[in-house]
Amino acid sequence: MKPYILLFWLGLFLGTALTAQKTTGVIQFEEKMNMHRNLPPDAGDMRAMIPEFRIMKSELLFTGTESLYRNVEEEEDDTEMGGGGGVMIRMQRPDAVFYKNLSTNRKIDRREFMGKYYLIEDAIGQTPWKIGAETREILGYSCMQAVWDDTTGGRQRHLTAWFAPDIPVAAGPVTYGQLPGMILLLDINTGELQLTATKIEWTAPNKGELEAPSKGDKITQAEFQQLMDERIRAMGGSSGRGIRVIRN
Repeated sequence: MKPYILLFWLGLFLGTALTAQKTTGVIQFEEKMNMHRNLPPDAGDMRAMIPEFRIMKSELLFTGTESLYRNVEEEEDDTEMGGGGGVMIRMQRPDAVFYKNLSTNRKIDRREFMGKYYLIEDAIGQTPWKIGAETREILGYSCMQAVWDDTTGGRQRHLTAWFAPDIPVAAGPVTYGQLPGMILLLDINTGELQLTATKIEWTAPNKGELEAPSKGDKITQAEFQQLMDERIRAMGGSSGRGIRVIRN
């Protein structure tokens, strides 16, 4: 075999191997939530009792055909306020797992609510992203911009995603994806919630980690939303974002 032909096939093999490597790994995400954004104007006491931002950790496990987004366990986030009132703010994060099978176009969410677990299974819908011309670098990857005005569930949310075509997996944090590359940054409502990739490890998930959740009561997304809406109404119209105020 001539040397230049050998070099050609060697280069093709290495390029294919590198591409394959970038379809399996674990991505660490930081979730930054603005806790003051949706408080009513007269909630001055509440603003003083809770921090403006809450930062949480999550991770995305993925292959070329599956992905699973889950919380990263951290120490319980308790903040005790002074002033003689004996007030403690306990920030509680519900357990949640979001699994997608990209080859079968199915997804299963396992959501915790009021101490119970629910399984929500559905097809992976087509998201009407609009891809823009802007680019930015995240973790060394050139990312393209995509935007979407989400009105599902009766809510209005403006989403901006930054995805990396060099990671050819149509996945991302939580339930988002359906783009020609991995989402490494997702912004909801211009800073209300930002999910940012902080680290990528090109190693296969441990055996048994990347599996569809199976424990919980089966329920539809509409039924689960109704449960949450009823709880919100019972709390006087405030979702509380997983906050408990404890007075000694």
